[in-house]
Amino acid sequence: MARINLLPWRNEVKQQRQKQFNMAATFILLLAVIFVVLLSYMADLTLVNQQQRNQYLQQEISILDKKIVEIVRLKQIKKDLSHRVLLIEQLQNSRNLSTHLLDELAKIISPGVYLNKVARKGDIMWLEGLSESNSHLANMIRNVEKSLWYQNPLLQQINLNSDAPRQLNSFSLRMDIVINTPTEVR
Repeated sequence: MARINLLPWRNEVKQQRQKQFNMAATFILLLAVIFVVLLSYMADLTLVNQQQRNQYLQQEISILDKKIVEIVRLKQIKKDLSHRVLLIEQLQNSRNLSTHLLDELAKIISPGVYLNKVARKGDIMWLEGLSESNSHLANMIRNVEKSLWYQNPLLQQINLNSDAPRQLNSFSLRMDIVINTPTEVR
């Protein structure tokens, strides 16, 4: 039998396979490096993009903060103006109040009732006077209850005046003033 030496052929195949393996490993390593570089580049782009978005949001937040400060300032101005308008309305409503109160007082006084003293303290009117009889005084109290300008009459005292030539009763009456009565109703 003839002896064939296959060793050089095996070595050549082995070297060729080694060369292919080295090329494949180099190619894979090169692909891995490219992949890592691309991943790093993408991460950097994402980070830069996120930083730009954050910066944009911070700018918008600062703009909105300025607007909020302006809104708070405008609300305070509105509150001050509405308070001033309310004060002006109260002054306007109370401008002719004394005239209306005295006019209404003349309407509610019954015949036989005479006033000696009329005093106003805030929203309360005090009347002191003389009455020919208790029925005249009761009629006056009923008129006060029907009045648009006065309410809650409270008779403080009734005293018999025996010194006078006619028998008159002195009285003291307290009643509340209705300030917010609409002008149209009056």
